[in-house]
Amino acid sequence: MSKWDLYFAAAAPEGGVYRYQLTDDGALRFAEKTPLDRPMYLAESDGTLVALMRGRTIPGADDMHSSVVQCALTDGKPGAWSAPVPTLGECACHLDVVGGTVYAVNYLSGSVFRTPDALVTHHGRGPHPTRQEAPHTHFVRRTPDEKYLFVVDLGLDSIFTYDFDLHEVDRAQVPSGAGCRHLDYSADGRTVFCVNELASSVSVFDYCDGHLTLRETVSALPSDFAGENTAAAIRVIGDRVYVSNRGHDSIAQFRWDGCHLSAPLWTPCGGSSPRDFAAFGDWMFCTNENTDNVTVFHLENGVPVQTPTELHMPHPLCVIGVLREK
Repeated sequence: MSKWDLYFAAAAPEGGVYRYQLTDDGALRFAEKTPLDRPMYLAESDGTLVALMRGRTIPGADDMHSSVVQCALTDGKPGAWSAPVPTLGECACHLDVVGGTVYAVNYLSGSVFRTPDALVTHHGRGPHPTRQEAPHTHFVRRTPDEKYLFVVDLGLDSIFTYDFDLHEVDRAQVPSGAGCRHLDYSADGRTVFCVNELASSVSVFDYCDGHLTLRETVSALPSDFAGENTAAAIRVIGDRVYVSNRGHDSIAQFRWDGCHLSAPLWTPCGGSSPRDFAAFGDWMFCTNENTDNVTVFHLENGVPVQTPTELHMPHPLCVIGVLREK
Protein backbone atom coordinates (compact mmCIF):
# COMPACT_ATOMS: atom_id res chain seq x y z
CA MET A 1 0.00 0.00 0.00
CA SER A 2 1.34 3.43 -0.96
CA LYS A 3 1.96 5.99 1.75
CA TRP A 4 2.28 9.71 1.14
CA ASP A 5 3.66 12.47 3.32
CA LEU A 6 1.57 15.58 2.68
CA TYR A 7 2.94 19.00 3.57
CA PHE A 8 0.68 22.04 3.87
CA ALA A 9 1.94 25.64 4.05
CA ALA A 10 -0.16 27.65 6.51
CA ALA A 11 0.73 31.29 5.80
CA ALA A 12 0.11 32.94 9.15
CA PRO A 13 2.58 34.14 11.81
CA GLU A 14 1.29 31.34 14.04
CA GLY A 15 1.15 28.94 11.09
CA GLY A 16 3.91 26.77 9.68
CA VAL A 17 4.16 23.48 7.83
CA TYR A 18 1.64 20.78 8.71
CA ARG A 19 2.47 17.16 7.87
CA TYR A 20 -0.14 14.45 7.40
CA GLN A 21 0.32 10.84 6.31
CA LEU A 22 -2.01 9.45 3.66
CA THR A 23 -2.54 5.87 2.51
CA ASP A 24 -4.22 4.55 -0.64
CA ASP A 25 -7.44 3.77 1.21
CA GLY A 26 -7.80 7.39 2.34
CA ALA A 27 -6.60 6.94 5.91
CA LEU A 28 -5.17 10.28 7.04
CA ARG A 29 -3.07 10.86 10.16
CA PHE A 30 -1.69 14.10 11.56
CA ALA A 31 2.06 13.80 12.13
CA GLU A 32 3.29 17.20 13.35
CA LYS A 33 3.34 20.95 12.82
CA THR A 34 6.70 22.63 12.17
CA PRO A 35 6.60 26.35 13.05
CA LEU A 36 7.53 28.81 10.30
CA ASP A 37 6.51 32.44 9.86
CA ARG A 38 4.10 32.70 6.92
CA PRO A 39 5.37 30.04 4.49
CA MET A 40 4.19 30.93 0.99
CA TYR A 41 5.12 27.84 -1.03
CA LEU A 42 6.92 24.53 -0.58
CA ALA A 43 9.04 22.15 -2.63
CA GLU A 44 10.85 18.89 -1.88
CA SER A 45 14.09 17.71 -3.47
CA ASP A 46 16.28 14.72 -2.52
CA GLY A 47 15.01 14.51 1.04
CA THR A 48 15.10 18.26 1.66
CA LEU A 49 12.05 20.42 2.24
CA VAL A 50 12.40 23.96 0.85
CA ALA A 51 10.08 26.82 1.81
CA LEU A 52 9.53 30.44 0.87
CA MET A 53 8.76 32.65 3.84
CA ARG A 54 8.26 36.32 4.65
CA GLY A 55 11.39 38.07 5.87
CA ARG A 56 10.96 39.27 9.44
CA THR A 57 13.81 37.00 10.57
CA ILE A 58 16.24 38.79 8.20
CA PRO A 59 17.89 41.83 9.87
CA GLY A 60 16.56 45.04 8.35
CA ALA A 61 13.90 43.33 6.21
CA ASP A 62 10.27 44.40 6.30
CA ASP A 63 7.22 42.17 6.20
CA MET A 64 7.12 41.97 2.40
CA HIS A 65 10.69 40.82 1.79
CA SER A 66 11.11 37.07 1.38
CA SER A 67 13.65 34.35 1.94
CA VAL A 68 14.36 30.70 1.25
CA VAL A 69 14.79 28.23 4.11
CA GLN A 70 15.47 24.49 4.00
CA CYS A 71 15.41 21.51 6.31
CA ALA A 72 16.24 17.84 6.09
CA LEU A 73 13.46 15.27 6.19
CA THR A 74 14.01 12.24 8.39
CA ASP A 75 11.35 9.59 7.79
CA GLY A 76 9.25 12.49 6.52
CA LYS A 77 9.69 14.63 9.63
CA PRO A 78 11.17 18.11 9.06
CA GLY A 79 14.30 18.98 11.01
CA ALA A 80 15.64 22.40 11.94
CA TRP A 81 15.29 25.19 9.37
CA SER A 82 18.44 26.62 7.83
CA ALA A 83 19.40 30.27 8.04
CA PRO A 84 17.21 32.30 5.65
CA VAL A 85 18.61 33.28 2.26
CA PRO A 86 17.00 36.50 0.95
CA THR A 87 15.29 36.22 -2.45
CA LEU A 88 16.29 39.85 -3.16
CA GLY A 89 12.71 40.92 -3.69
CA GLU A 90 9.25 41.30 -2.27
CA CYS A 91 6.57 38.67 -1.77
CA ALA A 92 8.18 35.54 -3.22
CA CYS A 93 5.31 33.21 -4.05
CA HIS A 94 6.61 30.16 -5.98
CA LEU A 95 9.79 28.10 -6.33
CA ASP A 96 11.44 25.13 -7.98
CA VAL A 97 14.60 23.23 -7.08
CA VAL A 98 16.95 22.00 -9.82
CA GLY A 99 20.00 19.99 -8.77
CA GLY A 100 20.10 21.68 -5.38
CA THR A 101 19.73 25.19 -6.84
CA VAL A 102 16.60 27.05 -5.76
CA TYR A 103 14.74 29.29 -8.19
CA ALA A 104 12.04 31.62 -6.89
CA VAL A 105 9.84 34.42 -8.21
CA ASN A 106 9.20 37.68 -6.34
CA TYR A 107 5.63 38.69 -7.17
CA LEU A 108 5.69 42.36 -6.15
CA SER A 109 9.19 42.97 -7.52
CA GLY A 110 8.57 41.19 -10.83
CA SER A 111 11.85 39.32 -10.58
CA VAL A 112 13.37 35.84 -10.81
CA PHE A 113 15.88 34.71 -8.18
CA ARG A 114 18.45 31.90 -8.23
CA THR A 115 20.44 30.91 -5.15
CA PRO A 116 22.66 32.24 -3.83
CA ASP A 117 22.40 35.75 -5.31
CA ALA A 118 21.43 35.87 -9.02
CA LEU A 119 18.47 38.05 -10.00
CA VAL A 120 16.69 39.02 -13.22
CA THR A 121 14.04 41.76 -13.09
CA HIS A 122 11.26 42.14 -15.66
CA HIS A 123 10.06 45.49 -17.02
CA GLY A 124 6.83 46.76 -18.54
CA ARG A 125 3.12 46.61 -17.75
CA GLY A 126 -0.15 45.13 -19.01
CA PRO A 127 -3.60 46.60 -19.71
CA HIS A 128 -5.23 45.99 -16.32
CA PRO A 129 -4.91 49.28 -14.39
CA THR A 130 -4.35 47.82 -10.92
CA ARG A 131 -3.21 44.21 -11.38
CA GLN A 132 -0.87 44.78 -14.33
CA GLU A 133 0.62 48.17 -13.47
CA ALA A 134 4.03 46.44 -13.33
CA PRO A 135 5.55 42.98 -13.87
CA HIS A 136 4.34 40.36 -11.39
CA THR A 137 6.21 37.06 -11.64
CA HIS A 138 4.02 34.31 -10.21
CA PHE A 139 5.42 30.86 -11.10
CA VAL A 140 8.69 29.10 -11.95
CA ARG A 141 9.14 25.49 -13.03
CA ARG A 142 11.33 23.33 -15.21
CA THR A 143 10.04 22.81 -18.73
CA PRO A 144 8.60 19.36 -19.54
CA ASP A 145 11.91 18.26 -21.10
CA GLU A 146 13.80 19.66 -18.07
CA LYS A 147 16.10 21.65 -20.36
CA TYR A 148 14.89 25.14 -19.40
CA LEU A 149 12.80 27.10 -16.91
CA PHE A 150 9.38 28.60 -17.42
CA VAL A 151 8.65 31.86 -15.57
CA VAL A 152 5.06 33.12 -15.68
CA ASP A 153 4.52 36.89 -15.39
CA LEU A 154 0.92 37.87 -14.61
CA GLY A 155 1.64 41.58 -15.08
CA LEU A 156 3.02 41.15 -18.60
CA ASP A 157 0.69 38.37 -19.86
CA SER A 158 3.89 36.50 -20.69
CA ILE A 159 5.48 33.10 -20.20
CA PHE A 160 9.27 33.45 -20.31
CA THR A 161 11.64 30.60 -21.11
CA TYR A 162 15.05 30.89 -19.44
CA ASP A 163 18.10 28.67 -19.37
CA PHE A 164 19.30 27.68 -15.92
CA ASP A 165 21.67 30.69 -15.83
CA LEU A 166 18.62 32.97 -16.27
CA HIS A 167 19.35 33.94 -19.86
CA GLU A 168 16.12 34.46 -21.79
CA VAL A 169 15.47 31.89 -24.53
CA ASP A 170 11.95 32.79 -25.65
CA ARG A 171 8.65 34.24 -24.46
CA ALA A 172 5.02 33.51 -25.29
CA GLN A 173 1.86 35.52 -24.73
CA VAL A 174 -1.58 34.73 -23.39
CA PRO A 175 -4.51 36.93 -24.51
CA SER A 176 -4.07 40.56 -23.47
CA GLY A 177 -5.23 41.21 -19.91
CA ALA A 178 -5.71 37.51 -19.11
CA GLY A 179 -3.07 37.57 -16.36
CA CYS A 180 -1.27 34.23 -16.66
CA ARG A 181 -0.56 32.60 -13.29
CA HIS A 182 0.46 28.89 -13.15
CA LEU A 183 1.28 26.04 -15.57
CA ASP A 184 0.99 22.28 -15.77
CA TYR A 185 1.92 19.78 -18.48
CA SER A 186 0.47 16.83 -20.32
CA ALA A 187 2.04 13.46 -19.53
CA ASP A 188 3.91 13.38 -22.85
CA GLY A 189 5.33 16.88 -22.27
CA ARG A 190 4.10 18.21 -25.60
CA THR A 191 1.27 20.37 -24.25
CA VAL A 192 1.40 23.12 -21.63
CA PHE A 193 -1.74 24.35 -19.89
CA CYS A 194 -1.73 27.86 -18.41
CA VAL A 195 -4.36 29.12 -15.96
CA ASN A 196 -5.06 32.82 -16.39
CA GLU A 197 -5.96 34.47 -13.09
CA LEU A 198 -7.61 37.68 -14.29
CA ALA A 199 -9.64 36.17 -17.15
CA SER A 200 -10.43 32.93 -15.28
CA SER A 201 -9.44 30.94 -18.35
CA VAL A 202 -7.03 28.26 -19.54
CA SER A 203 -4.62 28.80 -22.44
CA VAL A 204 -3.31 25.68 -24.18
CA PHE A 205 0.14 25.73 -25.79
CA ASP A 206 2.10 23.29 -27.93
CA TYR A 207 5.61 22.89 -26.52
CA CYS A 208 8.87 22.05 -28.32
CA ASP A 209 12.45 22.67 -27.13
CA GLY A 210 11.84 25.80 -25.08
CA HIS A 211 9.20 27.31 -27.37
CA LEU A 212 5.45 27.64 -26.84
CA THR A 213 2.78 28.07 -29.53
CA LEU A 214 -0.71 29.11 -28.43
CA ARG A 215 -3.42 26.66 -29.49
CA GLU A 216 -6.61 27.87 -27.75
CA THR A 217 -8.01 29.65 -24.69
CA VAL A 218 -11.22 28.57 -22.94
CA SER A 219 -13.16 29.90 -19.94
CA ALA A 220 -13.07 28.13 -16.57
CA LEU A 221 -16.38 29.68 -15.45
CA PRO A 222 -20.05 29.05 -16.22
CA SER A 223 -21.37 31.40 -18.89
CA ASP A 224 -24.02 32.77 -16.51
CA PHE A 225 -21.64 33.51 -13.60
CA ALA A 226 -21.77 37.25 -12.87
CA GLY A 227 -19.63 37.57 -9.74
CA GLU A 228 -15.96 38.36 -9.28
CA ASN A 229 -13.51 35.50 -9.72
CA THR A 230 -9.78 34.92 -9.97
CA ALA A 231 -8.49 31.53 -11.09
CA ALA A 232 -5.58 30.10 -9.11
CA ALA A 233 -4.13 26.59 -9.42
CA ILE A 234 -4.04 24.17 -12.34
CA ARG A 235 -3.33 20.42 -12.33
CA VAL A 236 -3.26 17.83 -15.09
CA ILE A 237 -4.12 14.22 -14.22
CA GLY A 238 -4.31 11.86 -17.19
CA ASP A 239 -6.78 13.31 -19.68
CA ARG A 240 -8.28 15.74 -17.13
CA VAL A 241 -7.31 19.34 -16.48
CA TYR A 242 -8.45 20.90 -13.19
CA VAL A 243 -8.53 24.59 -12.23
CA SER A 244 -9.48 26.25 -8.94
CA ASN A 245 -11.79 29.28 -9.01
CA ARG A 246 -11.70 31.86 -6.21
CA GLY A 247 -15.06 33.66 -6.12
CA HIS A 248 -17.03 30.92 -7.83
CA ASP A 249 -15.26 28.75 -5.20
CA SER A 250 -15.08 25.65 -7.30
CA ILE A 251 -12.78 23.21 -9.02
CA ALA A 252 -13.39 23.22 -12.77
CA GLN A 253 -12.76 19.99 -14.63
CA PHE A 254 -11.96 19.72 -18.36
CA ARG A 255 -11.33 16.72 -20.59
CA TRP A 256 -8.33 16.93 -22.91
CA ASP A 257 -8.63 14.90 -26.11
CA GLY A 258 -5.14 15.70 -27.38
CA CYS A 259 -6.37 18.61 -29.48
CA HIS A 260 -8.93 20.61 -27.51
CA LEU A 261 -10.34 21.11 -24.04
CA SER A 262 -13.96 20.18 -23.42
CA ALA A 263 -16.48 22.49 -21.80
CA PRO A 264 -15.86 22.33 -18.04
CA LEU A 265 -17.84 20.85 -15.20
CA TRP A 266 -17.64 22.27 -11.67
CA THR A 267 -17.39 20.89 -8.14
CA PRO A 268 -17.83 23.21 -5.12
CA CYS A 269 -14.54 23.46 -3.26
CA GLY A 270 -16.10 23.30 0.22
CA GLY A 271 -14.60 26.59 1.36
CA SER A 272 -13.65 30.08 0.20
CA SER A 273 -10.75 31.09 -2.07
CA PRO A 274 -9.22 27.72 -3.09
CA ARG A 275 -5.66 28.87 -3.69
CA ASP A 276 -4.13 25.44 -4.34
CA PHE A 277 -5.09 21.80 -4.71
CA ALA A 278 -3.35 18.57 -5.65
CA ALA A 279 -4.13 14.87 -6.00
CA PHE A 280 -2.24 11.95 -4.49
CA GLY A 281 -3.49 8.61 -5.69
CA ASP A 282 -7.29 8.86 -5.80
CA TRP A 283 -7.43 11.66 -3.22
CA MET A 284 -7.52 15.39 -3.88
CA PHE A 285 -6.80 18.07 -1.29
CA CYS A 286 -7.94 21.68 -1.71
CA THR A 287 -6.49 24.53 0.38
CA ASN A 288 -9.17 27.16 1.03
CA GLU A 289 -7.27 30.24 2.11
CA ASN A 290 -10.09 32.44 3.41
CA THR A 291 -11.94 29.78 5.44
CA ASP A 292 -8.81 28.23 7.04
CA ASN A 293 -9.74 24.73 5.92
CA VAL A 294 -8.51 21.97 3.62
CA THR A 295 -11.22 19.90 1.98
CA VAL A 296 -10.69 16.31 0.84
CA PHE A 297 -12.15 14.78 -2.32
CA HIS A 298 -12.20 11.25 -3.72
CA LEU A 299 -11.62 11.09 -7.47
CA GLU A 300 -14.32 8.89 -8.98
CA ASN A 301 -13.69 8.42 -12.71
CA GLY A 302 -11.85 11.71 -12.55
CA VAL A 303 -14.69 13.58 -10.84
CA PRO A 304 -13.85 15.11 -7.41
CA VAL A 305 -16.44 13.99 -4.83
CA GLN A 306 -16.14 15.73 -1.47
CA THR A 307 -15.69 13.52 1.59
CA PRO A 308 -16.60 14.34 5.22
CA THR A 309 -12.90 14.70 6.08
CA GLU A 310 -11.70 18.27 6.59
CA LEU A 311 -8.44 19.69 7.93
CA HIS A 312 -8.11 23.01 9.75
CA MET A 313 -5.14 25.37 9.73
CA PRO A 314 -4.66 29.16 9.35
CA HIS A 315 -4.51 30.44 5.75
CA PRO A 316 -3.52 27.25 3.92
CA LEU A 317 -1.77 28.27 0.68
CA CYS A 318 -0.31 25.14 -0.86
CA VAL A 319 0.02 21.39 -0.57
CA ILE A 320 2.77 19.08 -1.83
CA GLY A 321 3.20 15.32 -1.44
CA VAL A 322 6.17 13.00 -1.15
CA LEU A 323 5.67 9.29 -1.82
CA ARG A 324 7.39 7.40 1.00
CA GLU A 325 6.34 3.80 0.35
CA LYS A 326 4.86 1.88 -2.58
